[in-house]
Amino acid sequence: VWAVLAVVLVGGMLFASWVLRPHVLQNSEKTASYECGEEPIGPARITYPYNYLVYTILFLVVDVMGAFLWLLAGSSFRLNVDVVWQVLVFVLIIMGGMGFAMKKLPETFLSGQETLTLYRKAKAEQEMKEKIAGGH
Repeated sequence: VWAVLAVVLVGGMLFASWVLRPHVLQNSEKTASYECGEEPIGPARITYPYNYLVYTILFLVVDVMGAFLWLLAGSSFRLNVDVVWQVLVFVLIIMGGMGFAMKKLPETFLSGQETLTLYRKAKAEQEMKEKIAGGH
């Protein structure tokens, strides 16, 4: 019952926001990237070094695990042996996966220097294309 109520409530709010929003025709000025009132120079999407992506994912895993453990520590029920073992297995599985990822990280992904070199090369190619096309 509560799940249906939640879905209906969220769906109703989304529908109401769609009905009440101002309907404006989309044009190139409305969909252009915003740069504090200045004319945009170059594309809004740029290539970005991805070598920190794995660290970000690992941080999110640890953050979610910390949230679960924080809720468990703050709960008012008495911890029995079964709960302690389940939490221990949960933490060991997460830590084992993180250890595996950290061990495989140098083998699987580019190092920071290689990524920086590729980034600079792609940026130079993009600038050359813009120069040939007469862009800024």
